[in-house]
Amino acid sequence: MSQVSIEHVYKRFGKVTAVGDFNLQVADGEFVSLLGPSGCGKTTTLRMVAGFERTTEGKITIGEKVVNNHEDGTFVPPEKRDIGMVFQSYAVWPHMTVFQNVEYPLKIQKVDKAERDKKVQNILDMVHLGEYGERYPNQLSGGQQQRVALARALVANPSLLLLDEPLSNLDAKLRESMRFEISALQKRLGITVIYVTHDQSEAMTMSDRIVVMSAGVVQQIGKPYDIYTKPANKMVADFIGLVNFLPGVVKGDRAFLEGTEVSFANDKNLTGNVTIAVRPENIKLSKTGGIVQGTMKHRFYLGDSVDYRVQVGDKHVIRVIIKGIQYGTFADGEPVYLDFDKVMLFNRE
Repeated sequence: MSQVSIEHVYKRFGKVTAVGDFNLQVADGEFVSLLGPSGCGKTTTLRMVAGFERTTEGKITIGEKVVNNHEDGTFVPPEKRDIGMVFQSYAVWPHMTVFQNVEYPLKIQKVDKAERDKKVQNILDMVHLGEYGERYPNQLSGGQQQRVALARALVANPSLLLLDEPLSNLDAKLRESMRFEISALQKRLGITVIYVTHDQSEAMTMSDRIVVMSAGVVQQIGKPYDIYTKPANKMVADFIGLVNFLPGVVKGDRAFLEGTEVSFANDKNLTGNVTIAVRPENIKLSKTGGIVQGTMKHRFYLGDSVDYRVQVGDKHVIRVIIKGIQYGTFADGEPVYLDFDKVMLFNRE
């Protein structure tokens, strides 16, 4: 098993800082996701852990071994870091069968053939490809090819598994299924995982902890529940889940919704102009009364819920999502009332 330590790591490409002062400790058997928009530095960070990029500054340790330390020039190449890697593009060899693809790392390690055969068959059974050993990649679905890549990464029993957006090429339903398969396999093997994704649903459902990144900088590290319910800033609140951002102004110990007499407790002791944030599922919708009055503008039926857009005053359109409610409960143009729960306050940028 592996503990990963990333200490004050920077990566610069010329004058551009792709990753700035990144610090993270990953415990044995932990599943940690690096989450953020394209270009935020998450894949570059993973590539430095893997050894495909050298750090500009800082130190990376895997287990007891320092694999990259800019200060003293230490650099261990990828093949000697005891890692498994799964890429977005699968990277399975088309001229090899499934069995040969998965067997390849063991051949490189010169593992005895009988032992190779046993290990390959065991891992293929584990990823539900036990009967597919003689097939070629072009005879497999996208999900099956991804399982081949996963089996190949795991067959040599690495101390650390790195996954770089491995599900982004799959359709929505298969992507959801593979999330649970990877998560179950990780728990079964007890392996340490660092997972890169831009999909907040993947990170939320699979991770023990999430590292939210933006513009090369870590914005917040925490458990999925804490990241969602207590975001460190507006960027995190916006990237994790859905949220309404409304302009407000602080007066004493209250934050007032701009242009109204509606106010909320200023529990962060902010001053001046602020942003009032509330998630759509934390708003109650009523025909009879609430703290805010508005007009129903649009309704979107989602099957298990209805997504409403409510006009409040001249400036504010507020999104409300209610599970299980009948689509015809509220009509377009009808007056409605809103009650807010779990409001968050941020400094306005």
